[in-house]
Amino acid sequence: MPASKTPIGTTELSVQGLGVVKGLSFPNNIHQFSGIPYASLSKRWTRSQLRTSWPDDFHDGTKLGPSAPNPPEYNIPEDILIPVDIAPHFEEPIEDELNCLVMNITTPTLGSDSGAKLPVMVYIHGGSFLFGGANKGVFDCVNLTTFAAARNTPVVTVNLNYRVGLGGFLASAAIKQDIERDGLEGVGNFGLYDQQVALHWVNRYIASFGGDPDNVTIYGESAGGMSVSHHIAAKNPAPFHRAIAMSGHLNTVQTWPLEHHEKHYRALLRYLGIDADSPSALDQLRNVPEAVVAAATIPVEGLLNATGNPCDDGVFHKTKPTANGITSPPAWLKSYMVGDTTDEAMIFTEDLAEETFDSWRTGMNKFLSEKATDEILDLYGVTPDLSKEELLKALEDMTGDSVFKIHNWIAVHRSDIPQTFGYHFDQVCTHDSIYKGQAYHALDLLYVFLNFDERLTPGQQKLARTMAGSFIDYSYGKDPWPRVADGDQWMRFGPDETSKVVTEVEDENVRKYSRMQKILDMGVLEELILAIDNLACKRDKMGTFEDRPRQFSEDIKAEPVVADAIGIKEAVLA
Repeated sequence: MPASKTPIGTTELSVQGLGVVKGLSFPNNIHQFSGIPYASLSKRWTRSQLRTSWPDDFHDGTKLGPSAPNPPEYNIPEDILIPVDIAPHFEEPIEDELNCLVMNITTPTLGSDSGAKLPVMVYIHGGSFLFGGANKGVFDCVNLTTFAAARNTPVVTVNLNYRVGLGGFLASAAIKQDIERDGLEGVGNFGLYDQQVALHWVNRYIASFGGDPDNVTIYGESAGGMSVSHHIAAKNPAPFHRAIAMSGHLNTVQTWPLEHHEKHYRALLRYLGIDADSPSALDQLRNVPEAVVAAATIPVEGLLNATGNPCDDGVFHKTKPTANGITSPPAWLKSYMVGDTTDEAMIFTEDLAEETFDSWRTGMNKFLSEKATDEILDLYGVTPDLSKEELLKALEDMTGDSVFKIHNWIAVHRSDIPQTFGYHFDQVCTHDSIYKGQAYHALDLLYVFLNFDERLTPGQQKLARTMAGSFIDYSYGKDPWPRVADGDQWMRFGPDETSKVVTEVEDENVRKYSRMQKILDMGVLEELILAIDNLACKRDKMGTFEDRPRQFSEDIKAEPVVADAIGIKEAVLA
C-alpha cells in the first residue's frame, strides 16, 4: 500500500461556523476526521436537516460514527464482494438510525493553515439502496488520499452514510401527509435527500479542510452509481460539478410511483401485525425498534437479493426516471463518466439459476409481446435445448445488459457534455473468493480505493494505481483518457493487468454493442428493462410472506410475540 494505515497521532482543525474537530494524523501529512454529523433527524421517515452546529463547538473525529441499520442478513463478518476489514484503530460502529448521518473526511492539508483549494471527491456507497455504509474498510480514504498527494495531485476525500432499506426508502400516503404537516415535501427518497444534505454540508464547510467547494466530484458504485445518476436528474440538484457513475444508472432499479410504494408499506405493516388502516399506524411503526424493522426487510421482500426503490414523489426528480427517457446530463455538469464490470449479473446468479427457458419466456411475455420476447431471446441465444449452465450464462448476459450496461452505453452517446468518458473493468478476481475468475460487480472498488494491495499481484497493484490516478485526474478536470465522442472510445481496465483504450468496433466481440442497438431499434427498451427487473429481482415475491415458512436471521432467534404496550408483533432479539 502507498502508506501505513496506522495513525501516528492526533490533530485538531478549526471549522468555520462549527468549532474544532479532532482527527487522526497519518504519515506524509495525511489527516482523517471521522463520524462528522452533517444532518439531524427529528424522527424516522422524515427529511433530514443540515447540521450547522456541534455540541460545545467540538467534534471528536478520531472514531467512526454510527451506521444506518442494515438487514441482519448483511451484517456478516466479511463482505464477500469487498473483503476489507475496518482499520484496527477503529472500533466496530454501532447502528443508530437517528444519528447515522455522518461523513468521514481525509485531507492532505490542514486547510485553515494552507489556504489550499483542492478538488473534492465525495464517494456514495452502494448496497442496492438496502444495506451498506461508509464505515466499511474498503472505503477508507487514507491510502487514496496519500497516493494522490504523492503524485502531486492532492485531493480532499469524503465518504458518507445515508439511510438505507426501509429506513431510507419506505413511502406511503401516511408518511407523505406526516411530512407535509411538518411543512416539508417529498416522500420515500430519504436516502437520496440525505445525500443532498451532505453535499450542501460539503459546499458550506469543506474549505476548512482544504477543499474547493467549487470543484466537487461525486462518485459511487452500484446504488451509489444510481444515486449519482439521480442527483444529476434532480429537480433541485445539490452543489457538485463532476460525476462518476460506477455500475449503476438511473434505471438500474425502478423508481416506483407512490401507489406501488403503498403496497410495500402495507406489506410491512401486515408483517409486523399493524393495522394499515389505523390512524395511528405510522406512530405504531415508529415505535417498532429500528433493528426489528431492518430484520423485516428480507421477509417482506421475499428474497435476499432485493433492492430499495426510489419514489416518484413529484419533488426530487425533474421528470420521472424511465429507460426511454435517458437524456444528456444538464449543461451545468462539467464532466461525466460511467463504468461497468464484465460480470455484473453475478449478483443475480443464485436467483437466475432457478429459471427455466419456459419460466423466463413466460416472465418476459408479461411485459413484451411474444414476437418481441422471441426476438430478444434469439439475440442472446436463449433456446429450449440449452444446458442448465448454458442457460444461466445467457440469462446473466441478458440481465447484465438490461440492468447495467445498456444504460451506460445509451447515456454516454446521448450526453452533450464534451468531457464524457466510459470505462469497462475486465480484470478478473484472482484472490480466494467464490467469484474467482470473474470481473464481478464491485471488484473495481478493490482497485480504486487502494485498500487491497496485499491480495493483488504486482501487475494488479499497478492497474489499481492507474485506475485511481485516472479518477483523481478527472477530479482536476483533466481528460483521464480519450472522450467517448472521439471515435466511440472506452477505457478497458484488464483483463491482462493492463489498461487500454479500445473502440466499440474493436470491443464488439466482448460487449455486443450491436445487440444493444438492435434492442433500441425494436423500440422495446422500457418493456425489456421492466421485465428483467421483475424476473431478476423476483418482484412478485414482495409481500408473500404468509405463503412461506417464517424465517429469521441468525441474529433474531425468537418467534414474534405480541407487545401489548404498543399493540404490534415484535421480534425478540437474542
